[in-house]
Amino acid sequence: MTAGMHDTGTQAPDRGREGEALMRRIARKRAVARFNLAVERLLPGLLWPACFVALYLALSWLGLFHAVPFALRIVLLLLLAGGFVAGFWPLRRFRNPTRAEAERRLEGENGLAHQVISVAGDRPARETPEAMALWQAHQRRMAEKLGAIDSGLARPDLSAVDPYGLRAVPVLLLFVAFFYAGATGSGRLADAFLPPAEEGAAVLALRFDAWISPPPYTRKAPVYLQSEGADQIDAIPEGSMLTVRLSGEGADAPISFTPDEADQAQAPDEAEDGELMRSASFTLSASGVLDAAGRQWTIGVVPDAMPVIAFKGEPKAAANGALELEYTVSDDYGVTAARAEIAPAGDVDEDAKPLYPQPEFPLNMPSRSSEDHSAFTSRNLTEHPLSGKPVTITLIAEDAAGHVARSAPFETVLPARPFYNLLAGSVAEQRQIFALDTRAMPEALQYSAAITLRPEETIPDLTQYLLIKSAQTRMLLARDEESYRDTADYLWEIATGIEDGELSEAERRLREAQDALSEALRDGASDAEIAQLMEELRQAMQEYLSEMAERMQPSDMQQGQQQALRQRDLDNLLNQLENLARSGDRAAAQQLLSELQRMMNNIQPPSSMAQQGGQQNSEMREQVDRLGELIQEQQRLMNETFELDQQLRDREQWGDPPPDQNGEQQGEAGGERSPQEMTAEELREALRQLQEQQQALSEQLGEMQQKLSELGMPPAEGFDRAGEAMDGAAESLGEGEGSGALEGQGNALEALRQGAQQMMNAMMAQGQGQGQQGPNGQTGWGNQTGRDPLGRNPGADGFDFGNDVQVPDEFTVERAREILDAIRERLNEQAPLPSEPPYLERLLEPRSQN
Repeated sequence: MTAGMHDTGTQAPDRGREGEALMRRIARKRAVARFNLAVERLLPGLLWPACFVALYLALSWLGLFHAVPFALRIVLLLLLAGGFVAGFWPLRRFRNPTRAEAERRLEGENGLAHQVISVAGDRPARETPEAMALWQAHQRRMAEKLGAIDSGLARPDLSAVDPYGLRAVPVLLLFVAFFYAGATGSGRLADAFLPPAEEGAAVLALRFDAWISPPPYTRKAPVYLQSEGADQIDAIPEGSMLTVRLSGEGADAPISFTPDEADQAQAPDEAEDGELMRSASFTLSASGVLDAAGRQWTIGVVPDAMPVIAFKGEPKAAANGALELEYTVSDDYGVTAARAEIAPAGDVDEDAKPLYPQPEFPLNMPSRSSEDHSAFTSRNLTEHPLSGKPVTITLIAEDAAGHVARSAPFETVLPARPFYNLLAGSVAEQRQIFALDTRAMPEALQYSAAITLRPEETIPDLTQYLLIKSAQTRMLLARDEESYRDTADYLWEIATGIEDGELSEAERRLREAQDALSEALRDGASDAEIAQLMEELRQAMQEYLSEMAERMQPSDMQQGQQQALRQRDLDNLLNQLENLARSGDRAAAQQLLSELQRMMNNIQPPSSMAQQGGQQNSEMREQVDRLGELIQEQQRLMNETFELDQQLRDREQWGDPPPDQNGEQQGEAGGERSPQEMTAEELREALRQLQEQQQALSEQLGEMQQKLSELGMPPAEGFDRAGEAMDGAAESLGEGEGSGALEGQGNALEALRQGAQQMMNAMMAQGQGQGQQGPNGQTGWGNQTGRDPLGRNPGADGFDFGNDVQVPDEFTVERAREILDAIRERLNEQAPLPSEPPYLERLLEPRSQN
């Protein structure tokens, strides 16, 4: 075999299939390499002509050719044309790459030495069997080396002809000019070839800028008007500001906006005139036509809608007399402020001189998640003299545009604080007499003198007697508004002190802390101020609950475990409230604070708690706690379903995880595997195993509904929907469908929460339905006949235990049935004494009533 000869002969050697494929691959890569070499040699020569073209485009779009004199424009054109032609001078040395240069390029790109590509085309000098065998081995070795050959990319060296990077200047000018000309239309490509302008003509092109700025409260972006394009602009909010600015040739043209309702053009709010600039601004209050720069734009303005506010339900009273309002409020861009206007109703003396202004009742805004734009506000107004009197409540809402909407007035009795102590109620009534009309102070003095006429019978506590006498002295000495108000506040402190002692002071501090925090949230206070008010609220709530705990009756001590749970719930609620306030979601924090106020307002003080049915309340609290546990368990089951369903989706998309030796050993040993280690079939089986837990929760819900029905609670629609959703989720789990189960579980959770709210409303309605009129017109706890829950008549110093006590019939019958059943059961057993059976039989004998 000879030393290698290139394939330059007329007859191609027989290389075989592998050799032919190798030579075709080398030929393709060689052609690409030659193209890359040609590009690298050609682009540096075209750099300067391209830069001069970019300069021409940039200067044309910037309007320079239109602005400069005709002579200077010709000079610029000649310079650009000369530079463009001279830029091709380096191309005189351009030559096409040769085949050898392309092969050297390939060898350099792939790190091949000794001219491997050229050697690949050699053939044996003699085609003997030994030579052919060596040649085929040589071809296989070359194929291995050249199997992954790469031709690379073109890399022109522009820095060789532009070492200082001047090419970036025309590129940057072209970029700026393109967007400038697109927005203003200031320059054209043909401006460089325009004939010379006449003497005295303007040299600057007309530039048109116009935009519409909607009011900030709409949170809409500005709208820009183009000199070329659409001439119809719709859906512009009322109150938007239209600004038009003209500059350059023709800037002195008139600018006008003609509303559709007016015959004449609207005068601009602001105008600026000059030789080469004119601008005008218009406040858009109605649709109209804009005339500017020789064009017209029709602008459609959408009027700002009036806000809508209405009662969602009748005003209610909490357990402590706080007024609770539920309402709906909406607006096209949002309501900025809302309040309830409370005014006296009925026969109002126009000449009366009230001591206090009408009560203030700011309303909370609906949360973003509210679908019907409903909101709730609770506020304690029992200290105001109008409490317990007929009033008219009107809801008022105002939007950012200044529109004010009012709801239909609702006439009701303003809730008052229930006073169970007759002396405390009488002191509060004295205050109310002259606080509603300061001219009635003599009448209040007569009333006060009447209750102190025989203090040994009506005022057993000497301290209370001295306080009332000192209040009488203040009433006699009161002359101006300030002294009248100090006297009224003093009487209120005496009344609440007699009723609740230290508890009333703790309740007052709690109410003040709640009002201060609510006002800070509405006014956008700083985080430091919010944190300080939250700490004050925590302390006030702790003092209030501590006072209630100290005043609890011995019969209420068995509720200590449930009370501890409520304390933990309150702490969690306060933490959530503080987190919402610090995160910036003040609307949600305000809504949560309102719910907290509602909760605290409906906590009954110990004096009224002692009058409730202890056993029934205990069972009701047990069902409430059971409902909370049921909601938590449903949430836990939903989280577990979500995790399994998520892993199942990943398995269906990416396949099962590779088998792991450790995992197989754990499975064989009976150890529990995590969802990340399960296959798709195992995950479906795990979902099926959750069916029993879901069915158990549905059965617990049914048992709870049955127990609530036995306690006299009306059925809640939310619980019925929750049961249906639970059954649907259980069916989906049985089929191994996680997505369907998740939807049913989510619906069940939402229905459970709605059912809980319905149950709490029903409990509150039952409590309010048992109200009785107190000594000063307030609503207390009892039946509608003026008796307590056991049928006793309240007297001056306590309860009358006479023969007119009426125990409810149902309670009597039920208790008698339990006693008779116990006697019969005892008779069936073996009696320890011979005399016991005859005695029990006599108890069972019917007796005639005298």
